[in-house]
Amino acid sequence: MKEKAKVIAYIFRMKNNQKEILVFAHKDFPEAGIQVIGGSVEKGEAFAFALVREILEESGLIVQESDFKKIGLTEYQRKDKLEINHRHYFEMISKDLPDSWTHIVVSDGEDNGLLFDFFWLSIHEAKEHLTGDFGELLG
Repeated sequence: MKEKAKVIAYIFRMKNNQKEILVFAHKDFPEAGIQVIGGSVEKGEAFAFALVREILEESGLIVQESDFKKIGLTEYQRKDKLEINHRHYFEMISKDLPDSWTHIVVSDGEDNGLLFDFFWLSIHEAKEHLTGDFGELLG
């Protein structure tokens, strides 16, 4: 079975005394479900560098490695292929991001050119609506 290292970004904010997490939906593929930013770690790439790269590619946000702290590691068995993902979860607190935006993915991967609609969910909503067990470390 194939194994891949992945990085996952939990980007939080406080709004109206409620903790929210940044999520996105595929504009052209709603069946993909609601997700958080994340992706594969390339060969020889440090986890923190991969995280910063994925955030830029998928959301357009420019962040620093020092903005994040690692919060856990899990294993996820993909349902669509014989692959185990070793998910390295990181979190950061954001202060000045918009309530929503659309971003065109710019990457060398299969997501290049896709439109991602970003928005915020409460932690409760995220645990309920995130696809692929992406809410597994939300408490």
